Amino acid sequence: MDIILKKNEAEINENAARGLLGIWGIVLLIDLLCWIGVFDIYFPMTMVLLLAGLVTLAVPAVMVLKFHFYNNTMKYLIVTATAVMAGTSYVLFTFQAVIVFVIPSIIAGFYMNKRLLYYSGILSVLSILLSHIITGVYLLQPWIEPFTGIDAILRYGAVPRCLQYSGFFFLIFLMVDRYMELILHIAPSKGDSTKEDTDLQIEEKKEFETMLEALTERERSVFVLIVSGYTNMQIADRLCLSNGTVKNYISSIYEKIGTRERNTLIIKYHRFVKEND
Repeated sequence: MDIILKKNEAEINENAARGLLGIWGIVLLIDLLCWIGVFDIYFPMTMVLLLAGLVTLAVPAVMVLKFHFYNNTMKYLIVTATAVMAGTSYVLFTFQAVIVFVIPSIIAGFYMNKRLLYYSGILSVLSILLSHIITGVYLLQPWIEPFTGIDAILRYGAVPRCLQYSGFFFLIFLMVDRYMELILHIAPSKGDSTKEDTDLQIEEKKEFETMLEALTERERSVFVLIVSGYTNMQIADRLCLSNGTVKNYISSIYEKIGTRERNTLIIKYHRFVKEND
């Protein structure tokens, strides 16, 4: 189970980084539409949004995709960055867009990490509250906030939207909890080993060795890293290859072993990697 979650974390870091770049592209498009007059938004606000997107979206994406930063805190940085960007968009444009706060929780859900999911929920609620407090002091677009005074803004603006977000969060939490149960059910257990389990392990070990024999030396190196839970980008770094070359090797490996189910390969064969290092 640990190897699956570790692999999932590294892979989601890369996918989330690409997603951040996609959101950054949407921010650029929104600013462009503002500049040509499609949206009636003050120019200084578009520049604030552009700068916020650069810091919270582009920088974390570059850290992962360009500099291959895989620290354990990276997932928290990504969730925090998206929450800050959601809060910025929320303040600058419209308080009806509370759904933007679902994005950090969705990203957290992909990691299959309940602690990170709770973190995203707490951070999003705090961002909503802080956004309304900020507008109580200074509001760039007065027409988007019908209430005046901090008490009224929090009571009639922030609290209802925190409840709306909580409904979304609850659904995301149920989905993550369900998928984690499925993964735990599928993943092999180390304890209470029976004769059937032992026979199955021997059979899987033979299958693994047969797969290795069908591969070239370089393909074996790539295959062992796949089974160990490495992503394509990490394999490229470790073997000093380009991403394209790694993808070609993986396609050839999948064709030879007859399956493309990467997670299944990790679950079944990761325990045999040290013996065939």
